[in-house]
Amino acid sequence: MRVLVVVLANGTMAYMKLLLIPIVLISLSMSNCSQPEEEPAVVVTNNGPAITLEVAERDFGTIWDFQSVTTTFPFTNTGDKVLVLNRLQAGCGCTVPVADKTVLQPGETGTITVTFDPTGKTNKQDKKVTIFSNATDDPEKAFWIRSYVNQFVNTPTKFLSLNEMVLGQEKTIDFEFFPFDPDFKILSMSGIGKHGQFISGEELVVPEGAPRRIRITVNPNMPWGAFHSQLEIKGEGFTAEGEKRAHTFAMFANGKSFGNLRADNHIMSLGSKKQGESYYIKNRIYRPDGEPFKVLNTAVLQPTVPGINLSAVPNLDGSYELIVTGTLPSSHRGPINAELMIQTDMPGQEEVLKIRLAGVVPKR
Repeated sequence: MRVLVVVLANGTMAYMKLLLIPIVLISLSMSNCSQPEEEPAVVVTNNGPAITLEVAERDFGTIWDFQSVTTTFPFTNTGDKVLVLNRLQAGCGCTVPVADKTVLQPGETGTITVTFDPTGKTNKQDKKVTIFSNATDDPEKAFWIRSYVNQFVNTPTKFLSLNEMVLGQEKTIDFEFFPFDPDFKILSMSGIGKHGQFISGEELVVPEGAPRRIRITVNPNMPWGAFHSQLEIKGEGFTAEGEKRAHTFAMFANGKSFGNLRADNHIMSLGSKKQGESYYIKNRIYRPDGEPFKVLNTAVLQPTVPGINLSAVPNLDGSYELIVTGTLPSSHRGPINAELMIQTDMPGQEEVLKIRLAGVVPKR
């Protein structure tokens, strides 16, 4: 204890006793005041079920296109009623989300595991996943996975246009490819897809230092109409870490082929339709030389919806109008597909024509 002497205004002196507080206690008190506040607890709603994600996105950084990656998204039912997950929807088939629980009591937690397959992807990839649930305020809650994909074998494009081809005439098209390993070895090439059996591939000899090239050849016995194929290339090479990797990549090659018979449209598109909507679409087939021909029969093959009608009506100039009509089922959502078969009296490949019918009823 210390004594403090104070001189008052009238000249007298007063004596005061002081109690010293240890500096260490003052220091501790100040330290406690400067501590950051605790993060607020998760807000619980009393307005029915609610879904709260721990994080709204994950970034895998830079990955190879052969390197599938997996991550998790923890979530909690922060509502006061049972939360039900109806479905999980990813932006593309390369992303697969799976929830460990689909029914959660108030306060219960779960985990959504997401796997991303970057095969065929390149550069920046942002994939959205949507949770459809009975959450009162957010029934369609979205989160994201992100990455930057390096291709082990890079191609400037994945799609080659064969344009218009002539029946009975061979068609070729070349493309360049750039493997990470300059000694990447091609083991096999094969045609796949709807018309894959009509294509083949070979690597061309190029000058030293020039980009490597592959040639796709379409067989002259290609079918009439729309042509869709892929060339699948399998090979092996080494990564920067010296790891030997088997690797497969594919190139799409699409076009159309006509001969003595032609069509205004090689695909008949219905576009986007509504449930229960009626449709009417036509397409002319004709001979460029003006010579007559006959349509003997028509049929709708492998339809995804019932009630598709096809008829062939002759025109005065000798051509035919293919007319497709129908009414969509009131319950149908998704693709509208069929193959339209037209039998003619033309000999050879054009005796039977096939034209694709395509459309969609959006799911939302």
